[in-house]
Amino acid sequence: MIRIYKPKTAPAKLVNQGTKKAASHVADYNQNRHEYETGKKQFSFSSNIYADPTVKDALIEAQYGKCCFCERLVGGDGDVEHFRPKSGYCQNKGEQLQKPGYYWLAYNWDNLYLSCGSCNQRQKRNLFPLLDPQKRAHLHNNDISQEEPLLVDPGKEEPSEHISFRGEVAFPVPESIKGEVTIENLQLNRDILNEARFKHLDEMKTLYEFTKIATSQPQNIQFQKLAEAAKQKLQNAISDKAEFAAATREALKTEFKFIN
Repeated sequence: MIRIYKPKTAPAKLVNQGTKKAASHVADYNQNRHEYETGKKQFSFSSNIYADPTVKDALIEAQYGKCCFCERLVGGDGDVEHFRPKSGYCQNKGEQLQKPGYYWLAYNWDNLYLSCGSCNQRQKRNLFPLLDPQKRAHLHNNDISQEEPLLVDPGKEEPSEHISFRGEVAFPVPESIKGEVTIENLQLNRDILNEARFKHLDEMKTLYEFTKIATSQPQNIQFQKLAEAAKQKLQNAISDKAEFAAATREALKTEFKFIN
């Protein structure tokens, strides 16, 4: 997971239709609060607004086509993820879904990310744990700034302050409860992810070792040209655009000591 910088101006679809639709949800909730709280009535969210091609394309561009959580390249196959769940929420996995969710944020630009299907549909789903559940914003007129989410929000904070890597394995930065909860709830060490990260890092290690060997043969011009190309690939691999950039950055810091 790396820091994501989205444009400050939301796509027009969200500003115009999204704002109106959110206002209609708020008005409907005010008129039918009991029905929504008991689950007798549910919101009808418009995916053609929050997942409009212009919205999704903006997220793809801002995130370089990567999942906001696991950093796998997904591009147009990714889902538009609501950081604060729109329909309902759970404090912990396995608990009953609490309704309503953050209905007033269904079309909020700050609340939307691009996610892979696994992270969105099978891992996070409606999870949104808070350090203090008593501070949860249940209504549109509650202040969400009072919440202390236990999931890292890559659009508002630096993930490396909470999550690091030893080779392909994600681990929480010492004393970061948020890092621990994020890794556990999003299953950032699931087998398929660790296998993909290891394969990537193993290839980067080969390039790194090649550049080290090249320093012992400075007179070999052809060798130096190949080494420069390898160095450039390593630089590209730690850019925000690269898949698994966070893990690669940590691997380079340790000179790939955890990749065997």
